[in-house]
Amino acid sequence: MEKVTSKLCMTKDLGLNGNLFGGNMMVWIDEAAAIFAKLKTGEEFIVTKRFGEMLFLKPVKANDLVNFYCTLVNVGNTSITFTVEAFIDYGDTLTKEHYRVFKTDCTFVAVDENGNKKKI
Repeated sequence: MEKVTSKLCMTKDLGLNGNLFGGNMMVWIDEAAAIFAKLKTGEEFIVTKRFGEMLFLKPVKANDLVNFYCTLVNVGNTSITFTVEAFIDYGDTLTKEHYRVFKTDCTFVAVDENGNKKKI
């Protein structure tokens, strides 16, 4: 598992019940996944092909720092598949713990400047 990025949940990101709006989490996951795919493949152009089941495991509240981690599953000829998970840390530096708030699997595909699939 490799840390990719973090996002601070702000009040503008919340839905009606005071939790992070699920659509915002999906945007954050897509961005974190794209960063990971670009870093692992070295490709300039890489696009989302598929997200699997999206599991929203615990609510995210305002001021929570959401950390995104990826685990590489496979690099194929034109695509990369991996797991993305989001965690929230809590506690001070001595008692620091974290819990998972989101998990999904995804696939990204390398494309050329015209959007055509290409070899990695």
